[in-house]
Amino acid sequence: PGPGGLLAMRAAATVGAVLMASGAGSRFGSNKLLHPVEGRPLIQRAFAALPAALFDRAVVVSRYPEILSLAAQAGYHAFENPFADLGQSRSVTLGLAAVEDLDGALFAVCDQPWLEKTTLVRLMSEFDGGILALSCGKRRGNPVIFSKEYLKELSELSGDVGGRQVMARHREDVRFLEVNDDRELQDIDTREQMEIIERQEEI
Repeated sequence: PGPGGLLAMRAAATVGAVLMASGAGSRFGSNKLLHPVEGRPLIQRAFAALPAALFDRAVVVSRYPEILSLAAQAGYHAFENPFADLGQSRSVTLGLAAVEDLDGALFAVCDQPWLEKTTLVRLMSEFDGGILALSCGKRRGNPVIFSKEYLKELSELSGDVGGRQVMARHREDVRFLEVNDDRELQDIDTREQMEIIERQEEI
């Protein structure tokens, strides 16, 4: 569906998206988000799975000028993160400042190459408050939507921690949406993982 169709399939709550793209890629050895998977850079695959039109407001937080430029071209509000070395919490708080007036905030990482847009549409339509995340069996994963009452706690995070800390404090409020393929929850952290994927592509 086009942008109008995606919005029509959405729940009534207003939700902003924060795509966190500030990682140093230390385990990967370079900016992994520009590395192609099946011919398409990781960051572009993230944009395809999390289109800006699906949300009431969508922001990308990154330390990388190339990522910020691509984000702006794709319709996202682009926010530079000059504090990326202080940990993931800085991406959370910077992005949150742009969406905190909405009913909820979705946080996503940008290194899940097989995340599907249809899954995001389902996640958005299922959200009716609380905390909603993806799962496959016993595996838990991103993205996660937090309703407004948890945003203050998220804004107070520090160091290299993300929303899981808030989820742990409110386990009774967390629900999960099951995906059919656990590859959707898989992220790419190392060059070895990428090399395995590339070898599979060649078969």
